[in-house]
Amino acid sequence: MPIEQTLRRVDAELEHGRVLPAINRLRSLVREYPERLDVRFRLAEVYRSQGDLAQAGRWAFLAEHVDPAELAALERQFRTAAHRLAAVAWTASSENIGPRAARRLEALREEAARETGRRLTEDSRFVDTRSTVEKVVEGLGCAAVVVAAILATVGLGALVVHGARVVVGWF
Repeated sequence: MPIEQTLRRVDAELEHGRVLPAINRLRSLVREYPERLDVRFRLAEVYRSQGDLAQAGRWAFLAEHVDPAELAALERQFRTAAHRLAAVAWTASSENIGPRAARRLEALREEAARETGRRLTEDSRFVDTRSTVEKVVEGLGCAAVVVAAILATVGLGALVVHGARVVVGWF
């Protein structure tokens, strides 16, 4: 279904008080057309009308003017910058949004990069900047934990079997 036709159906659903189907349609449109700010802002309006400030802030995050209460609610719901960045789900260039929104997005990207210790690409994907040695050491550490868990399980099993034999020997 073309996007304009879907938006007309959203309007019709909202006119008839069917908010959930309208939200579902808008979210599907955002997934299909993530760069369409008008769809994001329409979704924010619907959430705002329902009193869901966190979701309104999520979808209005890229607007030039965002209600500070909505941004605060977004931060409460998505506690880390990396989670907020994933929630905003913007993979297009910052050139496609206004200057205030671009600064807000860049600040969020920088905060997420600091939190995770990883570099971000232009489309907000994390790049693993660890060296090969660091990756190998981490992998060996995980392998050591798995081996220790297996040995502990086998050892515990042997103790249980030995204990059972002792108890049976008493009879």
